[in-house]
Amino acid sequence: MKKIIFLLFLIISSQSYSQRNLKIESTESYELGNIILALTKYGKEDPWDVQKIPPYYNKILTYFKPFKNHPLLDSVNYSRKDWEKFLGFRTDFYAFSFDENGKLKRNYPFNSFGPKEVDKNLDLINDFVKKSNYREFYTKHKKFYNELMSNYKEYYFINQSFNFLDKIAPDTKFNNEKNYVIAISPLVGGQNCHRDIDSLTTVDFPNIGEDLILGKMNNNISTRVIDNHSIFTEMDHGYVNPISEKYKELITKNFNYEKWDNKSGYTGINSFNEYMTWAVYDIFIKENFPKENTDSISNIYWKQNASRGFVAQNLFSKKLIELYNRSKSKKLEDLYKPMLKWSKKTENKISQPKLLNSDTENFITLKDNLVELSFSEPMQKSKNIEIILIQFENGKQTRNQKNIRIEKPIWSKDGKKLSFNLKPEFKQYAIGFHIWNSLNGLYSQNGILLNQQSYILVKK
Repeated sequence: MKKIIFLLFLIISSQSYSQRNLKIESTESYELGNIILALTKYGKEDPWDVQKIPPYYNKILTYFKPFKNHPLLDSVNYSRKDWEKFLGFRTDFYAFSFDENGKLKRNYPFNSFGPKEVDKNLDLINDFVKKSNYREFYTKHKKFYNELMSNYKEYYFINQSFNFLDKIAPDTKFNNEKNYVIAISPLVGGQNCHRDIDSLTTVDFPNIGEDLILGKMNNNISTRVIDNHSIFTEMDHGYVNPISEKYKELITKNFNYEKWDNKSGYTGINSFNEYMTWAVYDIFIKENFPKENTDSISNIYWKQNASRGFVAQNLFSKKLIELYNRSKSKKLEDLYKPMLKWSKKTENKISQPKLLNSDTENFITLKDNLVELSFSEPMQKSKNIEIILIQFENGKQTRNQKNIRIEKPIWSKDGKKLSFNLKPEFKQYAIGFHIWNSLNGLYSQNGILLNQQSYILVKK
């Protein structure tokens, strides 16, 4: 099967309690794990899991090139299907530090995802550190790491985020009894996580934005607001999750995750919490950045979350925003009961529409350049639509693509069929229907976005 690869952020969260003793860290051991993964075949070829932002990324490739055949890099050459090993390898490095002999040692029994990939490969890792002189590389770039840590709080609006969360959830306000750490690396790509290291320390492992990496602190507020999601939606689990625990029985009765969730990997209350954390993010950006196009920013993540399995994030967020705007108290906990009452009423209308004539195996030839589509349920009859053409060569996807706006497409009376004319410049291509930064999209009459993997293959 030919699969069109779309950007997917994986957010893994566990319940934690609120903390306020904040530290931003870029540790020597954590950066080592990220550099090792960046040097693997998968790390170099996959477009998402490792950020490849020059000049730092290029310096890594140059410095460690003499050690490209070290056996460690084959041993930890994971793939997307091995995400637990990949993410566990990267995250577990936080539990290690270097001893007086320059070898890694464990400081915590912490294990993030099950597979103990660092422990299993510890001898190879220590050998790689010694032969590559990794510690000298880290020392030479310490100023760069320090700048990232120094600028992080301002770039990501950390104080504003805490002030907002403390306001809407005062009973779960962060305290000084636990340590809250944000561990960063310029190499972290699409997979973030939130973990309790021990009883005293909670660590978030987010990706960081390109502008921060390049030192462009005030270049683009919109970009910073967009980037903020990576840490905000981890931080607010410390506020949302404790409230949800108080209403666990009510959530179970009124939120059927099997209807709201399309194989996200989350279950029950965890699925609800993911919906809620992202909806709280939508409220945060609308309230704190009224001059920005927050509808567009929210839409980006509604589409992204639909691809993760949270197919009705747009409906959930819009309802929470509505309830919040009507609320006199502006307290999140006061919104739970009306939100869950609405969820129960709404869930029977939730189904993700599919493209019925989506052949992901065979290229078809259009007759008279006419594209004809059929859907599993009635769709909203948009007056214009946006599509993406992704070029193929010899049956393989390339990076060449083009966005096209279709004016006045032809809809059937029942909204289940759509047709439009197309004169593409590519000889082989896929027609996709998801433009991540566009407010447009193909939605069912109940407001659910078309399955993100819907596309057809075409040849001239």
